[in-house]
Amino acid sequence: MARMPDGWVARLAVAGTPAEARAGLDGLRAAGVTETVLAPVGPDPLGALDSLAAVLDV
Repeated sequence: MARMPDGWVARLAVAGTPAEARAGLDGLRAAGVTETVLAPVGPDPLGALDSLAAVLDV
């Protein structure tokens, strides 16, 4: 199975605390990204969605 290079993950993934996620999204936007696909993962994906909504102010 092919694996995404670690450098790509570091540059493209949005992860961490709410502040880190906000900074990651802001960095992607500053780099010219106009659309993103966000897929929460982990043991509580619904809780992750709530946290994401708080970061995005929605």
